[in-house]
Amino acid sequence: MKRRQFNNLLAAAAAASVLPSIAHAQAWPSKPISLIIPFPPGGNTDFMARITTEWLSKALNNPVIAENRPGAGGTIAGEYVARAQPDGHTLFFATISQISLVQFLYKARYDPFKDFVPIANVGGNPLVLTVASGSRFQRLADLIKFGKENPGKLTVGHAGEGSLSHMSAFIFLNRAGIEATMVGYKGGGPALIDMMGGQTDLYSANISEIMPHVSSGRIRFLAISSLQPIPQLPGVPTIASTIPGHNIETWNGVVGPTGMPVAIVDRLADEITKMLKDPGVRTRLGNAGVITQDGEVKKTFADRIQRDVNLWKPMIEQAGIKPS
Repeated sequence: MKRRQFNNLLAAAAAASVLPSIAHAQAWPSKPISLIIPFPPGGNTDFMARITTEWLSKALNNPVIAENRPGAGGTIAGEYVARAQPDGHTLFFATISQISLVQFLYKARYDPFKDFVPIANVGGNPLVLTVASGSRFQRLADLIKFGKENPGKLTVGHAGEGSLSHMSAFIFLNRAGIEATMVGYKGGGPALIDMMGGQTDLYSANISEIMPHVSSGRIRFLAISSLQPIPQLPGVPTIASTIPGHNIETWNGVVGPTGMPVAIVDRLADEITKMLKDPGVRTRLGNAGVITQDGEVKKTFADRIQRDVNLWKPMIEQAGIKPS
């Protein structure tokens, strides 16, 4: 990323550009707040967003409404929020794909570094390398050994070109020195089903995606992409224990249109920080496989976005993926 672009992001994080009047900020909120969700109801992002709307509605004593605007990898929602009035009444429950990765994956009609102010990261999810319960691969070392000895024979399903399941698998295979056959699907659901059925060997799943299957007996978890093991999957080792330094996580957080008053950004960041320290909220999120990101607000959130760009950009380019 060019330094100018990142400076724009930090400037937005400080809400330093084109601030509405102080009087207008003091009147906030003056009507229901819309939290725009880039995916259909029912998924992990929707689940986290609705917990956030519940909390903010009570904290602000004002309705905060979850509004799903799916399509085009979430960029329809991103464009809607980017064009909204920066008065604090339209917010975006964004993911890494609509902010950090959008320039590499989609031909979006917004600039994620100029058009949004980072407010607060809510939660992240590591990804889990999964195989069917009847798979020949009992351990990660078994899979790596087979992959190296049989170039192209290992089949890896993913949710579509440029998806996180695709790119996380690609990065793992690259770092492990494995040449594999990638099999794309129209979404994570079909890819997961075929892996469980033995049609493919491996699937890199978002942890919240596979949590409902933990007790089904149909999946074996080889390794997780976070640096440390997680309590939701006891006994599952990290990829980093085999490939030192390997660390890939997604995130879901709240951003708003650039130009929001500092006071509103600060208030939202403070309330989301309180939410993520609440034991009940932490339990609900943890049971869904979400790793809370309390304390990652404003500039620290902007820094996270920059780190993700630095990590993913060379890998996406190496994979030959072009914006579509």
